[in-house]
Amino acid sequence: MSSNDVLEVNGYKVSEELFRAGVKAGGGPCTCSAACCLGGVYADIEERKRILDHHQLIGKYLDESQPQDPALWFEEREFEDPDFPSGRCVGTREINGKCAFLDKQNRCSLQVAATEEGMQRWYFKPLYCVLYPIEISEGTIQFDDLLQGEQACCSVSGDFDLPLFEVCKDELAHLLGEEGLQKLRDHNRQRIGRAS
Repeated sequence: MSSNDVLEVNGYKVSEELFRAGVKAGGGPCTCSAACCLGGVYADIEERKRILDHHQLIGKYLDESQPQDPALWFEEREFEDPDFPSGRCVGTREINGKCAFLDKQNRCSLQVAATEEGMQRWYFKPLYCVLYPIEISEGTIQFDDLLQGEQACCSVSGDFDLPLFEVCKDELAHLLGEEGLQKLRDHNRQRIGRAS
């Protein structure tokens, strides 16, 4: 692979920053403060449908700081965005200064509901919530620097013990599958081999 080539996995381009930046051991998303969840997130309209189709189940895991009425969970306006599977997305509402799905203990009620019900933990959780601080922008998997330097859990540096793609390996496997994650690992080994 030449320096001009870009790694592609399952139709996504992969930014080199996932290999060139990372966190010290015990850092990164392992120390999550949920700051990224406060303002809500954009969800694919199909993700919204899945959540609303299961509103009664999810409602069992909401606390008094969260809206019980599913009509208040999402903003009304939809947006076109080709980085979402359906090409359309909608924001979750911000209620009481936080995402409608963030409980008073800073836990995602969507993930709590799925876990408590014996489902895959991210069954209801929007993809971009799962991936953060990884994002997909214009078809490229990359680091979202929104909270870089502000929140330790969402910050990376060039001095690291674990590269970002390994820190977020479960999330990337969720997006790309285990074979896709293996392609990232193979690419990283080749990078290291070329550098030595």
